[in-house]
Amino acid sequence: MDASLIAIDIAFLLPEDAQARALAVNAKLWAESREGFRFDETHLPHITLVQQFVRRAHLPEVFAAVESCLGEFPPMTLTVSGIEARGETVQFVIAPHSELSRLHERLMEALAPFDEGDGPAEAFADGDEPPRPRDLEWVRHYRAQASGPRYFPHITLGKGRVTESVAPFSFTADRIAACQLGRFCTCRVILQEWRLR
Repeated sequence: MDASLIAIDIAFLLPEDAQARALAVNAKLWAESREGFRFDETHLPHITLVQQFVRRAHLPEVFAAVESCLGEFPPMTLTVSGIEARGETVQFVIAPHSELSRLHERLMEALAPFDEGDGPAEAFADGDEPPRPRDLEWVRHYRAQASGPRYFPHITLGKGRVTESVAPFSFTADRIAACQLGRFCTCRVILQEWRLR
């Protein structure tokens, strides 16, 4: 068991209004199938900016690298353009936003030196929910398969199917956190937080 690695997500956490909408859909999905996950104090709805395995010993340097990127970005007005299912996962789709893409790319570049590429299940948050093999695969291949031109900003809402549409809505995103990932690549433990000014 390699306890020296940790699976992290640098992500926008949601303001109260957007979080309430995500929680409502998540609760409905859970009631329909009891699969996936429930949002709570340790399963946080979010918009991923970076996922990767890093060495725990390097976390202070990772946090410093994140902070150095954030100074050039003000709070962002993001829009949920709709809801969709990709495979068995339901998500709010974030409309294209040039500054969000630029922040993603800046963070990917800044954190590249700390990317360990691969990591064990033990790098995920403890608890009664070990990561699925696909969670490990997702983090291992995030840089190659989900970043840059393939970056698709979204808010994962749970497992199930879409049964009704959602009218577009906007919110101000200014709270960024480094989180330890859990099962379903949920944000489980907040390691460090920042505010865009």
